[in-house]
Amino acid sequence: MDRTLPLKRFPDGFKVDSSKLAAGRYGTFEMCEIWGDTQTFERSLFVQGQSALVLSELYPEIISPENAREIASHANLDYINPERIRKLEFLKGHDVIAINESLEEVVSPEARTHINRFKTSADTTQNARALQIKSSLEVVANSVENLRDIVIEKSLDWIDVPFMVLTHGYDAAPSVAGRPLSHYAEMLQSGLNVLKFFYDNSIKGKWADTVGDHHSATSSGVDGMRIQEEFCKRIGVGFMDASAQIPGLEFEADLFYAVSRLGETTSNLANFIAWGRSDDVNVFVNTSPQKKKGSSGMPHKDAKNGNPTSEEQNMSLRNYLQGNVMTALANCQMPYARNLAASANGRINLEDGFKFFDHATREMAKTIYWIGINEERSKERVSRSYGVVTSQQVMTYLTDHRMVTNPMGRGEAHNLMGKLATESWERKIPFVEIVLANDEVRKRLSEDTIRRITNPFDYIGRSKEIVRIVADKFYKQRTFV
Repeated sequence: MDRTLPLKRFPDGFKVDSSKLAAGRYGTFEMCEIWGDTQTFERSLFVQGQSALVLSELYPEIISPENAREIASHANLDYINPERIRKLEFLKGHDVIAINESLEEVVSPEARTHINRFKTSADTTQNARALQIKSSLEVVANSVENLRDIVIEKSLDWIDVPFMVLTHGYDAAPSVAGRPLSHYAEMLQSGLNVLKFFYDNSIKGKWADTVGDHHSATSSGVDGMRIQEEFCKRIGVGFMDASAQIPGLEFEADLFYAVSRLGETTSNLANFIAWGRSDDVNVFVNTSPQKKKGSSGMPHKDAKNGNPTSEEQNMSLRNYLQGNVMTALANCQMPYARNLAASANGRINLEDGFKFFDHATREMAKTIYWIGINEERSKERVSRSYGVVTSQQVMTYLTDHRMVTNPMGRGEAHNLMGKLATESWERKIPFVEIVLANDEVRKRLSEDTIRRITNPFDYIGRSKEIVRIVADKFYKQRTFV
């Protein structure tokens, strides 16, 4: 297969304006094109233009097609300087008033009377925000798909490398090194499925006036509910029939959760890779040609090609996203029909959260792309327990009437294997020798069978098949076509 390259945060040669990054550090080109005050102005103006077109199509006697087209064609930053909006917002103390007045300044007197008709401010800001969220989720999906595909490719690269799996910090059962990556790939896909569900069901726009009851439209003899439906359909978002001044913020909490759930998976993946890179494990190796310093005070870390920074960054992201979810849930407590208790933190957490998530996900993809494996060390970790990890298989044979003529009871076999495994471990003698020396086992199983079922390198279950199944199911699958 063709190798999947990690998505770059910014195009080659692009000079990044740090003021557009979260905390001056985190972000990607795509997210910086979606978030920020200028980008919000742009989408707010777009909303005003599209609403004029919808109103004209449904009620041409209210706003003529010519006036609607004039508003729509001028409702963008080609005609309006963002600095003018900022200046008006400073003077007026209100963002939507500033946007609307700046638009009025660039259209004819006939057209300007129709700007913001039948609307409250939230009928602009909510829709602009919905469009930003929608675009951001599409970018997120693309970045996660890129990470998932790189993880799947690596799982296939390592499908023949023996690997010891731990449970509770102890050697549990042999597998192959690609198998844990299949778990993370499937969980990433599961997260994408959740994201798609909320993308389809929880991005809500609105055009329903001050408290959601279409007062202005009704006073003018206009079907505000129909206008809202046609408008939201045009811009590609959902809507509530019974919105308050804004849709219920439970919908926004859904979206924070969807992203945070993906962050849990990327953090687990990051923990796994960082664990494997540690000196005590030393299975994974950073093979990136881009050499990094590991510490200002410990120059010997240069030998490890730096600290596991992208891994730890994803762990940090997970913690941050959990906080965003809690804040979003707290925001759901909204007195009918609205106050501004959720407004400021939502703006901050959406922008910074999406920028941080996309940044960290792409860095993780780059890390997985360049991670190598120390095969000898991986084999050593399988053999280090003298084969006692096959005791489950021996127990299974001893209790199966198809394998032996006089099977043991489960408890008896379990106790015996525990005793023999402990002896092997404490005496540092291969498990196979201990088992071969036991009369209760030898009178039930042949030497050839014992040697075969106590070989830890052959005791891998269906790990390879699982790696291939996950690859076949999810590789190159797209969330949005």
